[in-house]
Amino acid sequence: MNLYQASLANARDDGFSELLGRVLRDHNFDSVSKGEWEQIALYQRANIMNLGNIRFQWKLGLMDYHSYELELRRAADRKELWQWLGGLGVPHADFWEDVDELKKQPSFRWHPFTLAFREWSKDKDPLARAFY
Repeated sequence: MNLYQASLANARDDGFSELLGRVLRDHNFDSVSKGEWEQIALYQRANIMNLGNIRFQWKLGLMDYHSYELELRRAADRKELWQWLGGLGVPHADFWEDVDELKKQPSFRWHPFTLAFREWSKDKDPLARAFY
């Protein structure tokens, strides 16, 4: 429900929707200003906090594995972005164990976003601000 509400709010904000489109869909990272990267960092921080809640629900049996796996895939694909944004961390350490197990599966493939971001960021200084 949180993701639904966040997506709905983002859809109503033309500027932020356009920014997310440039980054997540078009992979146009060079077009993003430092202030916009800060917005993305805050947005991603909220998404990460939600992952802790999702894992908690899954462990209690309130969510099926398919839905949980979608979040694991998203985390795998966003981890490098999160590190670049300042080491944003998921509240549950064993969440990353689940992500690592998923990445070992023969069906796992990197999302085009991850491949594009990895290539773009290899010679870029990270935003390098952790949220603690």
